[in-house]
Amino acid sequence: MTPFPIFLYLIVFSIQSVASPSQPVDAQALLNLLGRVERVEVAYQETVESDLIDVPLGTQGRLVYQAPERIHRLSDRGDGFELDGERMRLISDGRVVHELTISDIKPLEAMIGALRATFAGDFATLKANYRLDYQSDREHWILDLGSEGQAFAGLFERMRIVGHGATIETIDILESNGDRRQLRMRLLAREPAGLD
Repeated sequence: MTPFPIFLYLIVFSIQSVASPSQPVDAQALLNLLGRVERVEVAYQETVESDLIDVPLGTQGRLVYQAPERIHRLSDRGDGFELDGERMRLISDGRVVHELTISDIKPLEAMIGALRATFAGDFATLKANYRLDYQSDREHWILDLGSEGQAFAGLFERMRIVGHGATIETIDILESNGDRRQLRMRLLAREPAGLD
């Protein structure tokens, strides 16, 4: 190979390296990106492991987030919830059976608050209430939320959120009592469409 083609090859390789997609550089950049999502719909599979049960419990269904704070989750069995602001409506067999205010139930407020702030890209709320640890490589980013020493300490040990670009793929929650919840999500629709 002559020096000229080698030089051209190096230029092309450098351009491809710069142009190839990468993950947000830090937690604030990630949350800025997530905050641009106006609406997202995912198919989910949730697994719950507890010392109180011999076999992990599993459910699946759909979850819709509408900025800034609405979440609708419904399992294939017709159970779930609708969250709008502070009000949560519990759903059973496809119909609303109970309403509550999430701030009245501290463990629920901690979990819902962390999820909603993440979906909304609310860096200030997360930083004020949780210990943030962010890691990334070319394939995925990982955001760990810890509550030790913060306002919600004792409610859950850690929430690990894994994704790619503006897509959240997994939410793994280790509760203070040792129970573990894992929510795996597959993107169905998102507005605006071209965020990744």
